[in-house]
Amino acid sequence: KTAGPVLCASASADGSAKVWDITQHLLDATTNGGSSGIRDKKDLNEPPSSSSSSSSASKKKKQQQIAAITSSTGTNHPASFFASVATRLDPKLSLFGHNRGINDVTWSPTGSYLATASDDKTLRLWSAETGDAYVEFRGHTNFVFSCRFNPQSNLLVSGSFDETVKLWDVRCGECVATLPAHSNPVTGVDFNRDGTCIVSGSYDGLVRIWDTATGECLKTVYAEGNPPVGGVRFSPNGKFVLSGTLDSKLRLYEVSGRYGGDGGGTTFGNSNGIHHRGGLHGQYRPNLRGGKCAKTYAGHDNTKFCAFATFLTANPRRQCVVSGSEDGNVYLYDLQSRLVKQTLEGHHDAVLAVDAHDSLELIGSGGMANDKLVRFWAPV
Repeated sequence: KTAGPVLCASASADGSAKVWDITQHLLDATTNGGSSGIRDKKDLNEPPSSSSSSSSASKKKKQQQIAAITSSTGTNHPASFFASVATRLDPKLSLFGHNRGINDVTWSPTGSYLATASDDKTLRLWSAETGDAYVEFRGHTNFVFSCRFNPQSNLLVSGSFDETVKLWDVRCGECVATLPAHSNPVTGVDFNRDGTCIVSGSYDGLVRIWDTATGECLKTVYAEGNPPVGGVRFSPNGKFVLSGTLDSKLRLYEVSGRYGGDGGGTTFGNSNGIHHRGGLHGQYRPNLRGGKCAKTYAGHDNTKFCAFATFLTANPRRQCVVSGSEDGNVYLYDLQSRLVKQTLEGHHDAVLAVDAHDSLELIGSGGMANDKLVRFWAPV
């Protein structure tokens, strides 16, 4: 266990990124709001993962200036388990350096660094402790829209409007591979849990899985009607890919087959409710004949902008898929039943940025220009 604060990073169309320390505010809010899965300060300062960070990134046209621990109303569920007390926060760090808007911000798995992707066609590496800019990554010829670290924190993958996926050496900023990945802008990239594979999504409607070492395309999947893909995310066990598309749907694709491991850890299920135990020890690799859509989640509004979606799996008893929405709400879908478990209301413009903490029941969300808020949601 690594002791440390609970941090969130946000980024904005104004070209800045901010780091928020919500440790004490989260403790106060959950203590004052009622019973919670977070019981005392030890739970906050010693999460069971090596990184104590949760990122909430922003997409194009969104501006985020202030943050708040906020209250929610669970309009679609009788028990509103995500709520808290409204509190105004000030950022711990403000990061300046890009000369155009930032589309994505991501934490290194160690929690030591942040990376940002910008409309100025560059990425930057920052110290999460001091806010100093370490490395600038140059090579894309159009807006850089998405970025993620590999689990070892020595590689960074990026997706761009130039239709390529690039792989970067974090230490020196050198581009070590360029994949001519898609025929339209690349809107999302992610590594699987051991870093051996990369997933990319694009406005061409395709989701592709790549071998990190060779650059080989291992699998291509797409939805009926070929709607543009606005974001992609590997599941924590690496067996599934979550794809958000501009037809107001999220699709969970089964993309991998099991090998190795002892079968313990986090549980994910398929459309028949059969559980595949992979989690912390089970490993998965791409199954070239797979790629079926295991689940579809619908209820949010997403037809215009690229919106984030993610997994909330800190509590095995209520695993969720979390999505932003153009109606200004955050939607929590039950991972297994696909039903809307709760709607989090509080933003006053489209919510494109959402993320969830790996080991705490904590969600961050960011609103667009008419809202300019980052909100954090915790159970009470």
